[in-house]
Amino acid sequence: MVKTIKYVINPDGTTTLDFNGFRGKVCVQEFEKILKELEKNFGVTIDSGVIKQELKPEYYQKEEQVIEH
Repeated sequence: MVKTIKYVINPDGTTTLDFNGFRGKVCVQEFEKILKELEKNFGVTIDSGVIKQELKPEYYQKEEQVIEH
């Protein structure tokens, strides 16, 4: 499955990130990487007190690594 992250900047200035194709805690790890990159490369600081996470059912599934031969 292709992993995608969709960014939506809402009219009120809030930003929504939608992670698709991730299983397990990998989406949270990718989210943390994005936050670090935003701060490091663009000087954007995120107030962790205002982050709202809505976890999809896939978050609770075990991540499986597919090895192609």
